[in-house]
This record gives sequence, C-alpha cells and structure tokens, in this order.
Amino acid sequence: MEESLTLREFQTRLAERLKGAASQDGATAKLGFVAGGRHWLTALDQVGEVVTVTRLARAPWTRPWFIGVASVRGAIYGCTDLAAYLGVAPAGAPDETRLLLANARFGAHAAFRIDQALGLRNVAGMTPVPLVDDHAPWLLARFVDGEGIEWTEIALENLLAEPRFVQVAA
Repeated sequence: MEESLTLREFQTRLAERLKGAASQDGATAKLGFVAGGRHWLTALDQVGEVVTVTRLARAPWTRPWFIGVASVRGAIYGCTDLAAYLGVAPAGAPDETRLLLANARFGAHAAFRIDQALGLRNVAGMTPVPLVDDHAPWLLARFVDGEGIEWTEIALENLLAEPRFVQVAA
C-alpha cells in the first residue's frame, strides 16, 4: 500500500513539473526516460502522462514489440515496447508496466513501455553529438550530458506516423 502511495506521489509531482516546464522554455526542457537500458528524451508536448499498469491484455497474432492493450481511466491504449520496436532490446513482459502515453492531440491512443521515467532534463547544458541513424524521422538529436550519459531525442508524433508502427499484425 505504501509503495503505491509513493508511486502516486511521484506521478503527481511529475505532472506538476511537466505543467510548470511547459510554461517555461519548452525548447530546452525535455522529459527524460530509460527504455532498453538507453536514455531517451522527448519534448513535453509529445507526452500525455506516464502511468503504471499492473496488467496488459495480450493481443494475439501481433508483432513481438506490440505487447498488448491497457485500460487507462476508461480509455484503451495500444501498447508498444519502445525498446523492442527500436531494436535496442527484446520485448519485456514484467508484471508491472510503466507506460508513456502519447499526447491525445495526435488522435491515437498509443502507449510506450519504458523502464523508468527520469523527469525533466535541460538539453541546454548538454553537448550535441551527431545522429548515428539519420534515416529514422523520429530520431531528432543526440546529446551527452555532464556525466557522460548519451541521450537520444525522439519525436513520438513522427513515430506514430511511421507505416511500420501502425501495422501491428504479424
């Protein structure tokens, strides 16, 4: 019980920080998260929220990276294991799944399984590095922070428009 209270407090604080950051300089404040053991960034306007669900309903005959559907406050979200989709790690199926929900303005109830939400990151203090794969329209930029951690910025909106993303049938 205490653990879920802590998670609820974390989600509340993160939502408050996201709202505050959105009103400031949105170009430098990004949401940081870990997926597949790698560090990622996305613009705040790309994200609806980060939630934890205890169960996903499996969908038969789908690609390995499509891990099922989840109900979040009465809405059904298609859930993609982000790391598996990007080819950086095999699809995981933990009992408790942390989902990054795409912004509702995209018109898709899409959720991405992530390992951990890290909160806001300021890219103004990071060093830009060249992109390795410039053929993927959802990869926007790469940075290295002061601790030597490499971050890749991803555009969820571009990922949702990718033809391979919407074809989940195996």
